[in-house]
Amino acid sequence: MRITIPRNDFLDIVNKVKSVVAPKSAIPILTHLLFETEDAAIRVVGTDLKVSIESRMDCLVDVPGSMTLNAQRIFSILSALPDKDIVLELLDNNIVKLTCGKIESKLFSLSPEEFPPMREFEGHTPLTLKQGALKKLFYWTSHAICTDQSRYSLTGLLFELSEGKLTVVSTDGRRMSLARELNDIPVEASAKVIIPSKMIHELERQLDDEETVDVYIDESQAAFVFNRTRMITALIEGNFPNYEVVIPKLNDKIVVFDRAVFEESIRRTRTMTNDKFNTVKFLVSPGLALLKVNTPDVGEYVEEVPVTYDGESVDISFNPDFIWEVVRRIDTKQVALVLKDDQFPGVIKPYIEVGEDTFVNVIMPIRS
Repeated sequence: MRITIPRNDFLDIVNKVKSVVAPKSAIPILTHLLFETEDAAIRVVGTDLKVSIESRMDCLVDVPGSMTLNAQRIFSILSALPDKDIVLELLDNNIVKLTCGKIESKLFSLSPEEFPPMREFEGHTPLTLKQGALKKLFYWTSHAICTDQSRYSLTGLLFELSEGKLTVVSTDGRRMSLARELNDIPVEASAKVIIPSKMIHELERQLDDEETVDVYIDESQAAFVFNRTRMITALIEGNFPNYEVVIPKLNDKIVVFDRAVFEESIRRTRTMTNDKFNTVKFLVSPGLALLKVNTPDVGEYVEEVPVTYDGESVDISFNPDFIWEVVRRIDTKQVALVLKDDQFPGVIKPYIEVGEDTFVNVIMPIRS
């Protein structure tokens, strides 16, 4: 095998694929990337057996073939090389020679025959979505995915297709985030799976705001195909909580904030908390929300925030990090905090006067 490719192009594709590869593994081939020629292109693959990424890029193929290289090593080398063409050549005994101008390196590699094959979805009809719409759904909800591995079924994002809607939901037991796409979803499309957080974060990173993505789903795996890239993940087995029953139905106090003002106010309250005491109290009354923080060994903080509200007064406390993670993702001019009392969860969502909610967040209060 022998190829020639611009250094920046080569660095970009390696960086795109290596993110799923572990620096160390009990299976040595899993620390490597697979490089395989296809006509006038190079195919690069990385995997940890659960999540796999495959991407293609045009290059000059002098001699077709395949090889593997340690993902972290080749990325480090490429990052340090000048912006010139790279010549990559497989020699005898799995030695790879890399040439860049007057620079030459020789690297040890493993046999490409050891590399795990990628799953094909032959015979499956894909769901085609706008990349920007899917990326936005993931951005809205990924922050609430559970990181506690003992709650395995919550360590991913629920991906549900039903009745012409795509619904994605995340929760860690203390908060829940739900987002919906209502446009261009076929009524006959049906699926309900849990996609691991690693795949969600990779898609957030690599999807763009243009073009489309083809989504393939079966009982055990899902694939996302876009921009000459294919990403495949194993699905999480288990039952996801019934998110419909988590959304409060009795909350009747709608407090409307200016979104930008609210974001800055919450950001300031976070500077006065610590890991042990991470609470902000909302004292809501007609026309005004008083945000108060009282943290032992740190101090006190009070800020008045104007609101649109004319109901009964409410005192309720929340984790300010949970509030801030939601508010900074909202793109409307106003945001609604919907409450009942200090015992019921609060709901945060974009404030809209008409239409169906497409971004809803439920946050448990902190009880004194």
